Amino acid sequence: MKTHTIQFMVLIWCIAFTAGPVSGQTGLEIMQKYQDATRTESLRSVIVYENKSKKGRVQEREMEQFILKNDLGENTYNLLLRFNAPADVAGTATLTIQQDGSEDEQWLYLPALGNARRISPSKKTNRFMGTEMTYEDLSNYLSEPLEKYAYTYTGDEMIDGKACFRVTAEPSDPELVRNSGYKFREMWIDQGTLQNVKTVFYDKKGEPLKEYHAYAFQQVEGAELLKPGRIVMRNLQTGNLTEVRYFDMQSTGDMSKDLFTRASLESE
Repeated sequence: MKTHTIQFMVLIWCIAFTAGPVSGQTGLEIMQKYQDATRTESLRSVIVYENKSKKGRVQEREMEQFILKNDLGENTYNLLLRFNAPADVAGTATLTIQQDGSEDEQWLYLPALGNARRISPSKKTNRFMGTEMTYEDLSNYLSEPLEKYAYTYTGDEMIDGKACFRVTAEPSDPELVRNSGYKFREMWIDQGTLQNVKTVFYDKKGEPLKEYHAYAFQQVEGAELLKPGRIVMRNLQTGNLTEVRYFDMQSTGDMSKDLFTRASLESE
């Protein structure tokens, strides 16, 4: 009887091990569907964010966001962020140009210097304008090169009352491993809307570093597209956070490619 019980337990374990994800999908397939659900041709919005320190210091800034699908890859974009307020940062801008097969181009324009400087891949772990986001986060903000990560579906979990797929993303490309500030990420993708509602970033030692949380999803004007109206990026090691609010989100067809160039940055 004992032998039969052991054999039965081994059989159950083998079935569970070979059955694969409960969802019937791999981590990569979930990420492909996530990118399909968040794909857009263009997007424009106003962003207001606050950096909040653990000690209670608050810094507020406002900027405009411009996004345009480019022809440098299957799912690649140009992203321009231009600051409007306060006065000490007005005119400052960053430009990200995603491209398949090579590192994304990123530029920072500072009005006081009058020119844009290229951000090297080794500097992408630097924080963006005092926020808890890095330039690496900006590169992956719209989409990420799926072929450069290993994705693992690790189960289902409820987040904010939503049934979510939990997917682990670990850099697999040698150059990305070298330049990334993260050992891996855990993402929670809403099974209904395929939106990313939560991400936990782990540092090079494998310790939790930051948590991204998205709220108040809304439809973008002029597109069949959902975007969060508010996000919070919390540094789990320092207690500081950045809270971002989005306004007047709309997809517009009159956005010029010329807006996303170094020359355009330096002409402002």
